[in-house]
Amino acid sequence: MSERPSLWWIDWRLSRRSVVREAIGRFLFLCLLGFVFLSLVLSGGVSRLLADRYAMTAVLRAEVPSAEAEGLARKVAALPPVRSAAYRDPEAAWKEFLRAYPGLDPLRGVGGNPLPGYIEIRFRPDRLTGADVDLVTSALRSVSLVDQVLAGGEGLPRLLRAGRLASRVCWGIFGAFLAGFFLFGRLQERARAVVLAGDFTFLAERGVPAGRLAVLRAAGAAVSGFLLAAAGTAAGGGALFLSLRTFPFLKVVIGPPSDLLLPRTVAAAVLFSLGAALLSSSASLLGWRAARSGRK
Repeated sequence: MSERPSLWWIDWRLSRRSVVREAIGRFLFLCLLGFVFLSLVLSGGVSRLLADRYAMTAVLRAEVPSAEAEGLARKVAALPPVRSAAYRDPEAAWKEFLRAYPGLDPLRGVGGNPLPGYIEIRFRPDRLTGADVDLVTSALRSVSLVDQVLAGGEGLPRLLRAGRLASRVCWGIFGAFLAGFFLFGRLQERARAVVLAGDFTFLAERGVPAGRLAVLRAAGAAVSGFLLAAAGTAAGGGALFLSLRTFPFLKVVIGPPSDLLLPRTVAAAVLFSLGAALLSSSASLLGWRAARSGRK
């Protein structure tokens, strides 16, 4: 009974200093990975930035009562893809026009305010897709109060494709760092297995099967990998929280600090930790196999 638990942490018992040194290095690397991972989860790559920059405009017909226009804005805001829908009456539209094009005040004196009211619609970052834009556009065009819908025209599909490509590049870079973590861990495990080969042979001569030893080492690596990843992700999340509080402009790209506490963000962090545990376990098994193959 006393032999079984000791095999779980056999590397720790035989080479404590090396294990501690490797654990510190992995923790620091996982802090960086956790920071980048949570940033990508919150931002969706570049989805949040695109959603902040893109707005659909529903131009209303002339003489639409404000009460009806505001009611329509509330209905639009209730659509699943929509993050917000704000009504701007003709007077507000005229003031915005003058801020963009100063010096054109005489236009109003000719025939009154030439601008109608409109509804500005912004999408959720995860719902800014061609299908959802078409869905909202179709819903608005079927309403008699709406004169026309300005949704980006032919340039929108190209913009969305560029956004998807940029998001894939971001996740690809993260995946490359994750692969580097796995390969580095495999090399560490192999080097340690080679150094401890004599001790493992000693155990094998006393009836400890090599397969059982490899499996228990891999299980121990999985547990330590999960704990290190959880701690690293928590530290990376704390650094991200402070960064978002210190540099407000990052919220446009990543999101508000409060999003770090959302259930989906916590679930993503747990999945990341489980993935790190799986990679650590696999690195242990592959390192063990490579070390034994090198000895034969």
